[in-house]
Amino acid sequence: MKVCTIVGRLTKDCRVQENQKGGFLAFSVAVDDGYGANKGALFFDVDYNRTGIAKYLTKGTQVAVYGDLKTREYNGKTYLGIRANDVKLIGVNKNKPEYQDGGSSLHTEHEQPANNNQDDEIPW
Repeated sequence: MKVCTIVGRLTKDCRVQENQKGGFLAFSVAVDDGYGANKGALFFDVDYNRTGIAKYLTKGTQVAVYGDLKTREYNGKTYLGIRANDVKLIGVNKNKPEYQDGGSSLHTEHEQPANNNQDDEIPW
């Protein structure tokens, strides 16, 4: 198994697809590569077997993907893909209409509340 982690942005909205085992998400992630005049992007096709986060995976959303790296050949070109074990939402897509009110509604279900209580016991 070739495990990798990538961080990038979705190139378009995810698609929910069906197979013998049920539904899965299919989407593409663009990852920055290089810098300066050599700056470019690598594109990864991602398959993820949990469909519950589909509404958050829209074009431009920044995600971290962890999973098994795979490649496929087609017409002499090599395409990179990941069979994802975990997908984390890193940023919100500020182009979505619900985020256009000046930032007051940028809090989404996936964000963790800040813990400001300094009196909690440290678990270790």
